[in-house]
Amino acid sequence: MRHPSADQVESSPQASAATRPGSFRVILVAAKILVSVGLLAAVAAASDLGALSGLLARLQPGHALLAVALLAGIAVVSGLRWWLVGRAISAPLSLQDCVSLMFVGTFFSQVLPTSVGGDAVRILLAGRRGLPYGRAFSGVMLERASGLLALVLMVVGGTLWLGARIDPPLLRLALLASLPALLAVLGLLCSLDLLVLPRPLARLAQPFFALAADARRVMLAPLVSLVLLALSAIAQLLTVAAVFILAHGLGLSLDFAAALAVVPAVILIAFVPLSFAGWGLREGASVIMLAFVGIAAEPAVAVSVLLGLGTLVAGLPGLILWLGQAGDSGRWAGWKRL
Repeated sequence: MRHPSADQVESSPQASAATRPGSFRVILVAAKILVSVGLLAAVAAASDLGALSGLLARLQPGHALLAVALLAGIAVVSGLRWWLVGRAISAPLSLQDCVSLMFVGTFFSQVLPTSVGGDAVRILLAGRRGLPYGRAFSGVMLERASGLLALVLMVVGGTLWLGARIDPPLLRLALLASLPALLAVLGLLCSLDLLVLPRPLARLAQPFFALAADARRVMLAPLVSLVLLALSAIAQLLTVAAVFILAHGLGLSLDFAAALAVVPAVILIAFVPLSFAGWGLREGASVIMLAFVGIAAEPAVAVSVLLGLGTLVAGLPGLILWLGQAGDSGRWAGWKRL
């Protein structure tokens, strides 16, 4: 009996279908890189590059180190938030694991095309620590949701404080609409398992049904939700403080209240998965939002670039921890459990 040649196998419909997801991912990553490059090029074209490079050279080392320390603190606070979510849904990891994996996720969020990549890494590594992947998925998603809710609340607060200074009005309305939109999504999330679906779809949706039940356990528990919201607010305040420190390190006049009003909106816009790790989107959003508090385009770009670089440096402990895990998984598995 003749067997098909390698060329015939590779050209078969099954082989072609198997390559489509990988090809789509490559196209998606390439598109995000192109968006980032295009946005950065547009920002650069509208800026005085000489003035921008001069600004970056003025950054004081002490300010840079303090900003990196503040950004690293976000992973610690977020790790504590993830630990509390895990305990609330009976899917606990140790606090050490949560903080360590949060650093790992932070690093991969900066080097993968989207921040969701860092979440996927956390889910994978949590599963390798013995947590069922479905429970790991719920914990990471709910930790993310609590952080996003605090961010959106701060965006709405800053938008109301700035008022008519945000122009055009359509941008102001879009920022204000982020809260009811998020609340609608969270409400739908909490009720997913109440939907009646055909059996094949219900089987596929099972992880999301479990997530819905876990969401109610977290979001409808007043004490748990308030503590998570407070931790999420602290994490966002650390980002605002880092921007404030970087701005003053460049000699800019930016008061903390103004930073608090605009930085959350910059972070929210950069969170939209249209570019590579937020690059380009964050710079464009910084130019727009910081202009409302009197910061010119070049300083706004400088602050945004430094924020991106500072976040990457703050995530480097995650690379070290990940490499240590890959080289000595037994050492990680033996860490003290709470």
